[in-house]
Amino acid sequence: MLKKALLFIFCIMFLQACTETEKSPEVPPDDISEQPTSANENDITNNIPSIHLERNKFHSVIGWLSDDEILLILVDKGEWILKSYSVTKEEWKEIYRTNTPVIQGMIHPSKEMIVLHTSNNSSSAEVQLIHMNGVVEQSLYFESAELYMDWHPTDPNLIAFTAFYEDWSYNSVVYNGHTQEMEAIDVENPFVKWLDSENLMVFDWSETSLDGSNLKQYSIADHSIKATEWSNIIDVQNLGDSLVYIQIDEENMQFKYHLVNKSSGKSFDWVSPAVSNYSEWVIPTISIISPNSFIAFQAKEKGNKDETNEKSTIGMYSIEGEKQYGEIIERPIDCSPNGMICLGGYEKEQWINLNTLKEGKWLNILE
Repeated sequence: MLKKALLFIFCIMFLQACTETEKSPEVPPDDISEQPTSANENDITNNIPSIHLERNKFHSVIGWLSDDEILLILVDKGEWILKSYSVTKEEWKEIYRTNTPVIQGMIHPSKEMIVLHTSNNSSSAEVQLIHMNGVVEQSLYFESAELYMDWHPTDPNLIAFTAFYEDWSYNSVVYNGHTQEMEAIDVENPFVKWLDSENLMVFDWSETSLDGSNLKQYSIADHSIKATEWSNIIDVQNLGDSLVYIQIDEENMQFKYHLVNKSSGKSFDWVSPAVSNYSEWVIPTISIISPNSFIAFQAKEKGNKDETNEKSTIGMYSIEGEKQYGEIIERPIDCSPNGMICLGGYEKEQWINLNTLKEGKWLNILE
């Protein structure tokens, strides 16, 4: 069933925030140059070697494959190429290439699978599930103008999709790679997230997003939906073994965090100053590094985003508590699994050493 209307604004905001194997020698391609920097396993904690890419050869940095390898999408002669870059060996390895334009790529938290969203036109999409060895395990096709995906954090065979059409109506489905079946789901909010292998989390937003949402639970098995204890929710992140709920306390202008382990029930709670851009809350940047921990920013003071030009505090959070590293300018981050180095910036062109807060630029795009 198609749904429209009140979700139009949420769709725009959310989608803006998300937006055959061939081996190659493990050397940089001709259009990539490297600065001669030493990068052994000891000094990777201090810096990442600099590389230079021409703008027309660069698509995007997807993220970390391991503590040593970064996955990028490059473009060359009408082909989109998945390549990993070893920051300690300063070597490249080709994983996969396609002649279909790539929209975006994602790495599963297990680091075993990659999803590529590709499209030849504005009304359809192809999603390829690719193993790290370059083998395409499944290709899925959608009629869509935009595509939202939420990957189950521990089972790479489970993906929730929402296909949006040009009039912003949509259809949501769940793909099960174990059975290779696609099942339609009927939800009132298209941006569902996995709760566990049998249930999804659905956000029931108030008339104004500043009030947050009530969190509901949708059963894939019987298509039933029920209320949960959670209200005033602005975000939930499923880390794998743990869940972090973020609520808004509008009276005290605070974000309230509740991190809980699914099995043991052990939890850790904290608060941080709330920041908005007048029409919605600005959710603090989070980078998940393990099934029980993540790196995140916290604003130093509450207020509107255009009024807060000070640095933010960056720290690591787990069930055991928090570790604060210090203060830096907030930006999008993608942190290595060991939590030592983060890629920063909208193109992930910067590196940040969390222990020293030393930072620099490793990816140089030549215009």
